[in-house]
Amino acid sequence: MSDTQDGMYIDEPLDQYQKVYKDLHKENATKYIDALIEKSQVDVNQNRETVKKIRKQEAERDLLVKHIKKQNGLKGFLIFLTVLLFAGAIFSGFQLYQLGYNVLYVALIPVLLVVAILFIFLIRKKINPKIKELKGLKAVVDDKIKVLYQEAYAQMKPLNDLFEYGIAKKLFQETIPLIKMDKMFDSRRYDYMVNKFGLADIYDKDRSTLFVQSGEINGNPFFICEDLVHVLGTETYSGSITIHWTTTSTVNGKRVTNHHSQVLTATVTKPCPRYYEQPYLVYANDAAPDLIFSRQDSDAEHMSEKQIEKQVNKDIKKLSKKAEKSVTQGSNYTVLANSEFEVLFGATNRNHEVQFRLLFTPLAQRELLEIMKDKEIGYGDDFDFVKHKKINRVYPEHLHQFEFDVMPPYYWGYDIDAIKEKFIAYTTDYFKRIYFTFAPVLAIPLYQHTLPQEYIYKDLYESYVSFYEHERVVNHMNEHEFKHPLSTTRNILKTKVVESKAQADVVKVVAYGYRTEQRTDYINKMGGDGRMHTIPVHWTEYIPVEQASKVEVNVVETEQTETHQDRFRKLFEDLKNKEVNEKDVFMLSSFVAHVLKDK
Repeated sequence: MSDTQDGMYIDEPLDQYQKVYKDLHKENATKYIDALIEKSQVDVNQNRETVKKIRKQEAERDLLVKHIKKQNGLKGFLIFLTVLLFAGAIFSGFQLYQLGYNVLYVALIPVLLVVAILFIFLIRKKINPKIKELKGLKAVVDDKIKVLYQEAYAQMKPLNDLFEYGIAKKLFQETIPLIKMDKMFDSRRYDYMVNKFGLADIYDKDRSTLFVQSGEINGNPFFICEDLVHVLGTETYSGSITIHWTTTSTVNGKRVTNHHSQVLTATVTKPCPRYYEQPYLVYANDAAPDLIFSRQDSDAEHMSEKQIEKQVNKDIKKLSKKAEKSVTQGSNYTVLANSEFEVLFGATNRNHEVQFRLLFTPLAQRELLEIMKDKEIGYGDDFDFVKHKKINRVYPEHLHQFEFDVMPPYYWGYDIDAIKEKFIAYTTDYFKRIYFTFAPVLAIPLYQHTLPQEYIYKDLYESYVSFYEHERVVNHMNEHEFKHPLSTTRNILKTKVVESKAQADVVKVVAYGYRTEQRTDYINKMGGDGRMHTIPVHWTEYIPVEQASKVEVNVVETEQTETHQDRFRKLFEDLKNKEVNEKDVFMLSSFVAHVLKDK
């Protein structure tokens, strides 16, 4: 470990997480929530007493529910028996009618009726009143619990009001000052990545940003993003009919008619849109500026040492032959001395051997192997890695299905201990997931030690923040504000700046989706009867539709002392002058947005 201006380099990410950052971050999270509790001045002991009363009443309610279920079960059983008894009496009467006088049936009928009437009496006079009584007691307990909940929430309101957006991000940076998190992905940062490092500036109608967090490591910019991705796949539909026919045959000298049936099935394959969410890290760095490669995860964390050794011995022979052929084909691919890294990392499509070795030093190889083979501390080799010159992209599986944008209400509750537990659990989980997203980059020392050259920024930008932030905001708003009325699928929302002034961007939002029409294809198929039959196959046609809207995205500059609610109220007062209704205003992080209505 070596020092930087703001903290320590992370040259051994797996080891440092386990020995330093894991416990340090939990300690920071605990200190933060404890300080928040102290600031709120909530009476912790009083709340615990209230919660204890709630738990006691809930236990009493659960016991009553158990008794009610038991009585209802007994009631249902007796009703079932009563029905059987009446059915038995009716059957006995029918038998008497059919067979004539029979002592058994004559004696059985009154017994069955008496027992059935007794069961009815028990249900009406004993069980129903008992159930009614239990339900009444439960209603009383429910009312007590409701009052206690209200009391507990009132006790916790001062604490709940203090929760801010972005606490997990703030704590992450406190634990690791090396990784600086931006307040927002502004146009300056985006311009820097595009024009200095070559980030592709493409308007991709098949992607829309759901989340973005930008920042820098020693001046080298990055952003973590989650996109909603659209691809046009296919769907196979099937249809079937049943045909019938007869044949005749001679059996023992007689003509016999044989009946046959067959199910004829047909399928058609048609275009169908698919949507999935893809989280990833983009890190820009001048190191190895001409190097291009890609690699996919090896799942090494699921293999034993013997399995890895077997895999390495098998694949290294193929790679050695590839290296031999590359000489004759004009390529410069050569196998690394570290066979295990060569096989598991697998960036065999690299275009520049010198720069590859400059980047992946023996130390980097060792640290990456530790990350990839780890089975207990992190997530193992769950990441794809793509480098295109100065732009590096990491696609970690452990970011899938993770909620990045939790709002303050996520932490709210009525139980002080549950709130604290939930807060620490989420912030530590956030830290681990984000840390190991950076881990493959941090394992390469040159990526931290290479400082970017000076960059001259523009004086003016067409927008206050990047389109990533615009898309993130509109994707958190009500999708029905933007989607075409006939759209039945998810929508890709794309934004384009219309106007920017006074920390407010007006953007045009185009929602791309599909409407559907039910269609039928008729497929001819030969049946077992020797005839051609027509089989209808019903399928769904997806027809592209789009709709444009305008949204004003206001960037809110806040004071340290302001709360989440204070900021909202302050900006809303400004929006009132624009005749914007409160119900139409949406707030996310440092942004307040609303759809501009046509006048």
